[in-house]
Amino acid sequence: MNDDPQLAPLDTGSAAPGPTPVIVYLSGRRRGSSERLTDATVNIVREGHNGVRVAPAAPDGNEDMPARLHRAGKGYELEVLPEHQVWVNAEPARTRMLTSGDVLEIGRNGPMLRYRVYTDGHVPPRGVADAFRDCVDSARFDRGHVVRRTGVLLGGMTAEFLIRTTLWFRLGVLAALVLLVASTLYLVVENRQLAERLARNEAQMLAISAILEQTQSEAIRHEDLANLRDTLESHLSTAVERVGALEERFGASARVIAMAGESVIFLQGTYGYRDADSGRPLRYVGLGPDGEPLRTPMGGPAVTLGGDGPVVEIEFTGTAFAVTADGLLLTNRHVALPWETDERAALDGLGLEPAVMRFLGYRPGVADSFEVMLVSASDDSDLALLRCGELARGLAPLVPGTRVPAPGEEVIVLGYPTGIRAMLARTDTAFLDSLREDQALDFWSVVAHLARAGHIRPIATRGIVGQLTPSAVVYDAETTHGGSGGPVITLRGEVIAVNAAILPEFGGSNMGVPIARARALLEGAGPGGS
Repeated sequence: MNDDPQLAPLDTGSAAPGPTPVIVYLSGRRRGSSERLTDATVNIVREGHNGVRVAPAAPDGNEDMPARLHRAGKGYELEVLPEHQVWVNAEPARTRMLTSGDVLEIGRNGPMLRYRVYTDGHVPPRGVADAFRDCVDSARFDRGHVVRRTGVLLGGMTAEFLIRTTLWFRLGVLAALVLLVASTLYLVVENRQLAERLARNEAQMLAISAILEQTQSEAIRHEDLANLRDTLESHLSTAVERVGALEERFGASARVIAMAGESVIFLQGTYGYRDADSGRPLRYVGLGPDGEPLRTPMGGPAVTLGGDGPVVEIEFTGTAFAVTADGLLLTNRHVALPWETDERAALDGLGLEPAVMRFLGYRPGVADSFEVMLVSASDDSDLALLRCGELARGLAPLVPGTRVPAPGEEVIVLGYPTGIRAMLARTDTAFLDSLREDQALDFWSVVAHLARAGHIRPIATRGIVGQLTPSAVVYDAETTHGGSGGPVITLRGEVIAVNAAILPEFGGSNMGVPIARARALLEGAGPGGS
């Protein structure tokens, strides 16, 4: 038997045929080494703080010897000495015939040994599989609590990994651990980014639902038609009466309105959103049995960047007027690019790009519409230049003024305030009945009905210039949402500004962009725009 105190693996050289008992050290500084049992009696002797060794029986009584092994036939029998404790497979023992595979624990939570018998006399080297099996059994038969047993398992496996494996195997495992840690960190980052994207998407969907909810609330419905005329007439009656008084009292004003009104265009369009990376358009998740979009748990329309539902379209209207004979129209930037100032469309930072989907214009008194496209938009003024289709060519351009109006000067504002509803308010009962009968009240159909019936004409309101600055003309002519982009005209028939905004904080005053600011856009449009 090998009693060399140095740690050394079992000599696996030639052995006599027959059963070969072996002790395998499962803990302590001899961990991983093995010794053959050949003597009739073998002592199990404590070694150091938490180790043991097997040694031949000797008369020296100074050794701390918890137990002995006695040969019995082809194996060994365990004898535990008085005042000592030994557990075999987690069961206390005093004397016990050992069988191959038994795990001995010397003292409470003490060092462990495995007794193994090789029947053919050949003792193979202790491989990685045996080493890890020993670690598992050490933890399984340990009588401590779960935390201790877990520590035994992990500590044993780490030690075996360092002792029993080759350098290349250890390097491979280390590389795998590094890869595992890196993958875990990557997944943590990805999970965090996914959570952030989900939060952004949720905010995005809520914002878009709010936009679409307001857009749908502004749509014309059958139940609205019965009361629409009375409601809108009460809102616009003052303006209509003032126009009538203006035309009766001032012949020059009536001529200006008649002349300029033919060149003031009603604009109708929709825009949508698409994903900035994939280009996929924003769509409704689907439509319900009533043809309305399916709703989210929050109550708004459910939208998505996937699927094949209807594409989301946000409606807008505005006013423009002819500035050249070859089809250039002038309007506000916020009319041509409505998402920039539309409070409903505040979706900055949500990864979506807006784009006009359809843009039409209507001439007063003409049934057919024409396509409109953006030519350019000013970066320092609320102005934009549009080009219209062939059906609108030949419009008489309005004359840009060359002088600065004086405070107190009278002006006329032409446009389509309140959009579709204002035009419906000026129709008659027969027309409203025809709409109800046709069952066509969508955004495009209602305007097409108005055009065919000759009801598309701008509203004219009169006011007084109150204040002038290099960037604004302020006046008190009555107008409202939808009138943006219309011309502000003097009684001489000259355009001095483009109607841009309502200033309720100044007693209902309105603000227009001086026409001089449009010259750069017109010059940039080429020969036809100069």
